[in-house]
Amino acid sequence: MVLPGLKQQLEHLIQSMAIEGILVEQQFAQVQELQNPDNPNFVSRVLNDFCNGAETSITELNKFLCQEQVEFNKLDISAHLLKGSSASIGAHQMFLATVELLKAVDKEDKEKSLEALKKVTHEYIRIQYKFQTIIQLENKIFDIESKPLLHDGKSAAGPSYSKNI
Repeated sequence: MVLPGLKQQLEHLIQSMAIEGILVEQQFAQVQELQNPDNPNFVSRVLNDFCNGAETSITELNKFLCQEQVEFNKLDISAHLLKGSSASIGAHQMFLATVELLKAVDKEDKEKSLEALKKVTHEYIRIQYKFQTIIQLENKIFDIESKPLLHDGKSAAGPSYSKNI
């Protein structure tokens, strides 16, 4: 059956992300535990929301840093939001990069802030790609689990199309 293979692939992906230091497995497991039959797409929605919010924050941070007179208080707010969301989902390397950004912002050092933001952006791109793969696997698993089986063991409906990042 395909379902056990997909679940194993998902588990291996999450473990490899933890080994690479990209993800705190225990923190991410807490997000996964909130998924249940009443809320079967919870993980996919959380990951999409995280990525959409992170993209918005990174865009704002870039905008603030491109101004001649940098408003470090605005940078601080956006960076803290990004730090918090990274921590809550277990995006470890991104969290560390935002900590570095916040240190530069606290010193009101534009050049160091730009360097740190590049690192944040790099870590976001790394984790966004991995999260996109998790979302695709989660959606495939959901599709299989939610479709009734025909007498021959095949799904009664074709593939559904879910929003990916």
